Amino acid sequence: MKTVKLGAALLVAATVFGTVAPAMAADEPLEKTTQGSLMVTRVGGMASGVVLGTPVAAGRETYKSYINFTEAAADKVGGKVGGKDNGPVCLVVSLVTLPAAVVVGSAKGLYYGVKNGVWGGFDRPFYKDSYSLGALEE
Repeated sequence: MKTVKLGAALLVAATVFGTVAPAMAADEPLEKTTQGSLMVTRVGGMASGVVLGTPVAAGRETYKSYINFTEAAADKVGGKVGGKDNGPVCLVVSLVTLPAAVVVGSAKGLYYGVKNGVWGGFDRPFYKDSYSLGALEE
C-alpha cells in the first residue's frame, strides 16, 4: 500500500513539475543555450586569469619599465660619456630607476592583469592572453 501511494505521489509530482518546467521555444537557438551552459567555465577562466595573470603582468611590466627608465635616465645623466651604452652609467642610474620601475610596473601590471583576466577569461577561458602571456598593450 505504501509503494502505491509513493508511486502515485511521484507520478503526480512528475506531472506537475513536468508541465511547470520551462521548455525551449522553437525560435530560441541552440547557441544561446550552449553559451549559457558555459557560464561556469567562463567564471572559472576569469578567476584563474585574474589570480594567475596579475603577477605575470606585474613582473612583465616591472621589467619593461626598469629597462625603459634606466635607458632614458642614462641618456640624460651620462649623455656625454655614452649614455645607455656605458655600463657604469647604467649601473649608477639603475639604483634610482629600480624602485621607480617596481612601483610603476606593479600598478600597470595590476591594471593589465585584471583587465586581461576578466575580458580574456570570459571571452576565451584558460587561453594564454587571459594569463597576460600575450600582448599587454593594444
